[in-house]
Amino acid sequence: MKTQIKVAIGFIWCFIISMNVLAQDEKSGLILNLRHFTSNNSVQYLQVRGQLKANSKLQPLKDVLVQLYLDSIGKASLIGRIKTDEKGVAQTVVPPSIGDLWKSSVNHKFIAIAKANKDEETATEIEVAKSKFEIDTLNEDGTRSVTAKVFSYDNGEWVPAKDVEVKIGVERLSGNLKIGDDETYTTDSLGQVTGEFKLDSLPAIDEKGNVILIAKVEDNDQFGNLSIEKTVPWGEYYYHVNTFGHRSLSAARFKAPLWLLFMAYSIVAGVWAVIIYLILQIFKIRRLRKTESIRGERETVTVSNILAPEQL
Repeated sequence: MKTQIKVAIGFIWCFIISMNVLAQDEKSGLILNLRHFTSNNSVQYLQVRGQLKANSKLQPLKDVLVQLYLDSIGKASLIGRIKTDEKGVAQTVVPPSIGDLWKSSVNHKFIAIAKANKDEETATEIEVAKSKFEIDTLNEDGTRSVTAKVFSYDNGEWVPAKDVEVKIGVERLSGNLKIGDDETYTTDSLGQVTGEFKLDSLPAIDEKGNVILIAKVEDNDQFGNLSIEKTVPWGEYYYHVNTFGHRSLSAARFKAPLWLLFMAYSIVAGVWAVIIYLILQIFKIRRLRKTESIRGERETVTVSNILAPEQL
């Protein structure tokens, strides 16, 4: 009996300890997410997302001051200080002032440090390797294709990067439109992928029929986020005819087509003509009734004057 009581007490203590651990895990805390982007092999920028973990939910954290560093924490390696917006997001361009530090190594580490309050500090970091991204096109016998190549820097030279997921699309206002059937392509031993351009009659961005091709590498463990663009004349320009002020079905009331105005006004005129005709008939009937009534009274008076009193 004593053994069973001890076992029960042990289970109760384990349950209490586990609940305390879960409560500590669910304690509020600042979570930082750091991402690195390289555009057209030249412009680099960092994006930070600050979120607050409260009641097992992640909520965006506004006005959090984040300090960004390259490789180590110090004044010489400081990239900048940024604040998160209402969505908990902030981003900044990597300044040219740390260009020498960037060139000094093949692999680099970006560090983000922020404080949710005076006593709690949160830090996160990502490692990014030097890379080069290329895009090229081919139009042969009516078949159009797009080729993207990814390279990494090793031992003083650019070498092909294998097994990298690449997305190829056409830039649109609402997002990128994929050029073919596949969503992503994987680089081969030469570091390249090729996709066939299957979009026909694609609206162009200018009168020359140009569209913007864009290739992307998203959240790669080695290179981060890469993107490169190329403009090609593979679209069709649709001339927009401005019909403002012209007669059309979608125009204002007085700019409607003449046949529509004639039809509408004819219907209105016909309805009012019927109404006016009915009103005139009503007045005519009333006049006729009055005339008949007066005539009847006159005939009665005449008959009464002719007949003798004894005949009445």
